[in-house]
Amino acid sequence: MRKSAAIIVNPVSGHGRSLRKAQKVQRLLDQSGLDVELLLTEAAQHGRTLANEIASSVEVLVCVGGDGTVNEVANGLVDAGQDTPILIIPTGTANVIFREIGLPGDLESQVKLAMDSSVRLLDLGRAGDRFFIMCAGAGFDAAIVDTISQTRTQSGISMLSYIMPTLRETFRYPFPRMRVTINGKDFDEGATFVVIANMQRYGGVFHLCKDASPDDGLLDVCCLHGTRVRDFARYAWGAFRQNLMDYNDIAFYRGKQIKLEADERVLVQVDGDRGGELPMLFTLMPGAVSFCVEK
Repeated sequence: MRKSAAIIVNPVSGHGRSLRKAQKVQRLLDQSGLDVELLLTEAAQHGRTLANEIASSVEVLVCVGGDGTVNEVANGLVDAGQDTPILIIPTGTANVIFREIGLPGDLESQVKLAMDSSVRLLDLGRAGDRFFIMCAGAGFDAAIVDTISQTRTQSGISMLSYIMPTLRETFRYPFPRMRVTINGKDFDEGATFVVIANMQRYGGVFHLCKDASPDDGLLDVCCLHGTRVRDFARYAWGAFRQNLMDYNDIAFYRGKQIKLEADERVLVQVDGDRGGELPMLFTLMPGAVSFCVEK
């Protein structure tokens, strides 16, 4: 049984909904006899700093938020060189990581995992100086993320936040081609949109790489070659139906080291946040972060 925990939460996320849930989690853990500290983020990437500072002092880090907050906490643990397990209490838009590792849906069961649980080690991908749990994308989705980031507030976003930026980029994005090198070998020179995945789910309702697993020691690469609006409408439908493997203008690869290059400017997103631009090398850290899961 664990004896200490820290809760990390963005207090304005969901217009205060995340903070209210974090306070309830704190009360439940207090009642169970755990020594609990509630930590509030104050700006983007502050969760990474808080996790770095507190990781060595507690036995579990409770992350109340969405995938972005989980990413920050995981990055902070890597910075600290600690294997403190993370417990996810989901309050985000998609909650991909929470769903991928199969945590229980009710709060009481989730809170019990802070006290006693099994631990699952997940791989982390690395893009530049940022680590990702779900995926990194180069091209179309990164352009959408960049557009959203220009107006995004600390209180977060919803699915509706993606509609107008997605429509806008669909009709104006130039789809420059990229060169894809995997484990030192050239594989693709015509991709217009590349996703490097550590998990099957993408954006909540889509599945890109059906063989992707966050603990198999490999990164899965999805290379899409379309350049027209109808191509990406078709891709979205295929990802929703989970049959992209049947498309002849999409290629799938696997590896531990992926290099992406382009002759034109191509942006990168990392777990849904801005991640720089190409050229970029993507690598893998096997079993780099621990998550609380059911026994």
